[in-house]
Amino acid sequence: DIIESCGRAGVKAAVVISAGFSETGSRGAQLERAVLENARRHRIRLIGPNCLGVMRPEIGLNATFAHGGAIAGTIGLISQSGALCTAILDWAKPNNVGFSSVISLGSSSDVDFGEILDYLVHDPRTENIFLYIEGIRHARSFMSALRAAARTKPVLLIKVGRHPAGSQAVLSHTGAAVGSDDIFDAALRRAGVVRLHNIGQLFAAAGALFDRFSPRG
Repeated sequence: DIIESCGRAGVKAAVVISAGFSETGSRGAQLERAVLENARRHRIRLIGPNCLGVMRPEIGLNATFAHGGAIAGTIGLISQSGALCTAILDWAKPNNVGFSSVISLGSSSDVDFGEILDYLVHDPRTENIFLYIEGIRHARSFMSALRAAARTKPVLLIKVGRHPAGSQAVLSHTGAAVGSDDIFDAALRRAGVVRLHNIGQLFAAAGALFDRFSPRG
């Protein structure tokens, strides 16, 4: 009903932070489809549902429910996990690591990784791209955007669900199914993406990239 009201008011984009959609089962999935149908009828683009929101620190935009903002910088962060975004932001401030954009996709029922990657590739403020992935809905557009991004900017990625227990946790969180990890790993190598395997590596990479030290070659 809220999306329907937004459409009648001329709103063109919405961030849906609410949970209770496809990650909860068939009834939630039905509600998610109804929201998406209303959005498409009014040509509204959606981030979410079940997400933290979006930040654009350079212009002071904090459309999230996180306390405090982020330092303006050169890292574009895309994550399906709002909790991970919060953890990274909590670490980044005292370590003086800044972001061009922070985008929490949640269930990514409408706007997905591919479109956000395309945006960050052409964004002059973004020099490095970090992704935290739980599941891919549109593999073809994702891989196409990933290859294009990796040709022009460093792309670093963490994907959960490498093991059965993790895959089950992902399904209950965002409702996304996780495919074969070996296939995904091979696709990343072909695209030229650096795969990280834990949050500690992500923090180390963020610190190194934001330090502006660039090894020759």
